[in-house]
Amino acid sequence: MSAPAHAKAQGPKSPVDILKAAIDEEKQKRSNYIHDSRSARNRLAYKLADKQAISQLSEISKSHTKNIGFLRKKKEQLEFRIATEAFTLEAEKDLIRKKNEVEREFGQALKSYRLRKKLEFIEGDIIELNKRIDEAEARIKVSGKRLDELYSNLRSLTGETKRKSKPGGKQQHREEHNKQEISFADIAIMKEKKDEKKEDTEFDESVLN
Repeated sequence: MSAPAHAKAQGPKSPVDILKAAIDEEKQKRSNYIHDSRSARNRLAYKLADKQAISQLSEISKSHTKNIGFLRKKKEQLEFRIATEAFTLEAEKDLIRKKNEVEREFGQALKSYRLRKKLEFIEGDIIELNKRIDEAEARIKVSGKRLDELYSNLRSLTGETKRKSKPGGKQQHREEHNKQEISFADIAIMKEKKDEKKEDTEFDESVLN
């Protein structure tokens, strides 16, 4: 049997089947949004921890922050003098000591600068992750409302079909089975929403701690 003939033999989908397909599609979308939100929240937790650690290091090294360009130039000048000028042994030792001090200050200033730049990048990542979380949460809410509407339409449709079917017939049995499936699906959706609220609470508490 050819593909078109086979499709024709199956006949058009019933309104109940169409609604169920729409529900499955919306549930998959909602699952993807939840995954995006959780992924962004996990990354945000790491970024917040990095920010706290680097902020403390940056605070410690703040006293070493000086003009990097000035220190580099001073270091090069001392190195040039030591390499090209003639000094007594004591004078040369004094210049080498000064060069070593400038090199130490230069290294500390460079480290402080790099910490501040890294902190800026992390703060930018935190802003972007918060935007991603807000967008995902908004989509989850919209999808949840859409699912509520689809389930409501399905309950109305199956209830109307049940009233039209004969008592004790096969159609009535099928609709009762559909109603039971809908009830289980509603329970699953309510449980998912409850678990999401619980996870949000646990995440907030872990960040605060």
